Amino acid sequence: MPRHVDHEERRRKIAEALWRIVSTEGLEGVSLRTVANEAGVSMGLVQHYFSTKDDMLLFAYGILSERVEARLLSGQSQGSQIRTLFLQMLPLDDERREEAHVAVAFMARAAVSPAFAEATRAGDFKAHLADVLRADGVPDAAEQAEILLAALDGMTVHILAGQLTPEAAVKALDAHLARLGSG
Repeated sequence: MPRHVDHEERRRKIAEALWRIVSTEGLEGVSLRTVANEAGVSMGLVQHYFSTKDDMLLFAYGILSERVEARLLSGQSQGSQIRTLFLQMLPLDDERREEAHVAVAFMARAAVSPAFAEATRAGDFKAHLADVLRADGVPDAAEQAEILLAALDGMTVHILAGQLTPEAAVKALDAHLARLGSG
């Protein structure tokens, strides 16, 4: 009797292997071969699912984005919605640190690749954040959403580089949200 193969699960397993490589070696460490080795599958299987390295990278980023979005949506009922959202995005534990390494690597690639720039565009999230700020009575909500996302990106990079502790980032976030009246 033929085996049932879950192709989507295999593709996700390959994406997760790619994240592990990116979180320790950056995008430079990613190749079809290194991902196949990390995933414990043949290079032929990786090539079956992804015709190019960029196809594999973009799929892996899409899966990562879905994972982060699911976590963000599941945690919105506690405390300040904005604070909760941002705490879920900062690299404050191993899972979020791995995600942040991947996200930062992709943002660097987005600076020189239109396909990656499109994949990393935060338009929907930015609009959602502006709506939440508006509902909290924050003036210039769209502008504040831009500032908060830029601050989050900067804090993330500084935490990953060891130039800012997670505790200091949370303290700075809380201080800024208090000034906005949204903390």
